Amino acid sequence: MTYYKVVLSGENIFFENYSDTPEPVIGFISCKFINADSEELAVATAKRDLLVHWNQSFNLDRKLGMPKLAVEHIVEVRGWFKPKSIHDYYWFTDSHHKQLQLEKFTQPPRKWFWRNEKKAHHPEINAVQLEEQHNNTVNTDGDNSINDK
Repeated sequence: MTYYKVVLSGENIFFENYSDTPEPVIGFISCKFINADSEELAVATAKRDLLVHWNQSFNLDRKLGMPKLAVEHIVEVRGWFKPKSIHDYYWFTDSHHKQLQLEKFTQPPRKWFWRNEKKAHHPEINAVQLEEQHNNTVNTDGDNSINDK
């Protein structure tokens, strides 16, 4: 079985926004890590899990409505770490806001354990600079007996 990262969006919900700028929330993004035999099974499992959690938490009184789910992104997860499925929802108020939220989940993973090329780049030392460094380290003790001959 393989782990899949499934990014779903849900729209057509009735969610009041009581923040400082009362724009209505029109949908959400949710990212699920699913262990399944195929992509189709991973999508079906992610949708089922999301709808079960939606109805048991946010839509307990059935006032928010049933979201229309769409698969935004799916990718096979390979690596040493076994991801855990969490029930986080990222709300959006318009299509531009939705795209900003989706960018968080559709970008390839960062290689945090590899050295950044900017940090790994060291300026080349030419032969003259290397000889100067060597001369400065040899004559630091003040004993010039080697150079007096």
